Amino acid sequence: MGRIKRRWTLLNLFDKGLIIFWSILSFYIFLFNHKLSFGFIKISVHLLLIGLIFLIVPWMDRQPSRLWHFLRYWYIVMGLPFFYWDIGSVIHGIHPHLFDNVILKFEMSLFGTLPNVWLQQFIRPLLTEIMQICYSVYWITIPLGGAVFYFKKEYRHFEYLLFYVTLTFYISYAIFILFPVAGPRFALADQITVTYQGIFLADFLRQFMNKVAFQGGAFPSSHVGVALVILIYIWHFHPRQALRLFLPLFIALSCATIYGQYHYVTDVLVGIIMGLIIGFWGARKSKIQLAEQSKH
Repeated sequence: MGRIKRRWTLLNLFDKGLIIFWSILSFYIFLFNHKLSFGFIKISVHLLLIGLIFLIVPWMDRQPSRLWHFLRYWYIVMGLPFFYWDIGSVIHGIHPHLFDNVILKFEMSLFGTLPNVWLQQFIRPLLTEIMQICYSVYWITIPLGGAVFYFKKEYRHFEYLLFYVTLTFYISYAIFILFPVAGPRFALADQITVTYQGIFLADFLRQFMNKVAFQGGAFPSSHVGVALVILIYIWHFHPRQALRLFLPLFIALSCATIYGQYHYVTDVLVGIIMGLIIGFWGARKSKIQLAEQSKH
């Protein structure tokens, strides 16, 4: 145990967060193994990966090579697609059904109509092309946010930013399990009567998104929440880059998620609330921690 504790102290925040996430997810899979496919295989993989983090990450920290340094920090970013797939394969262990009807009733009572159905009148090929690209650039938002700090050698900021980004994902994943929502492109398929025909890239990007998506991960919009966390954190330390690059990306992404029928308005609003809380809390906490570290 003493050796494990020593290695634990050598890990940074997002390493520890990932270990806790995989540990909790493995316990969940153990409890609901009878409802899940390949449950014990998934648990074994999680335990193996946790062991590799304990073993390899402290070793990489000691290497002088820039390549090892890069991999040590960026493995968490490169692993994000795997985390998404991992949670998608176990999402219906508690609830085999979906809760889209709850959101649809709420939005009907709030707006008097369903926004996702109403906005079909504005669908145009050029706008579809733009919105689909805006939705897809979400996947470069996280690397861009990390690059702002990594290539300035502000490694503590990189660590803190990626911790709060992954924390946003983990909270979203927990809600996916407890309250799975498919999203309008699935639940409202019979009411979406327009064709989302683009001009150049939109059709390919939309087909790709449909292939990699799973039903149950729409509420809240982790895309919006994570993009807002990145915007707020960078705004606290590099405001010019935040306003010029990450604010337009966040606005475009938020609109594109609804336009493309990937999320309900409710998903986006809850994602914004989550992003505001984690973003401002994380930036403030990081400022305090960095100020305390500079004193020592």
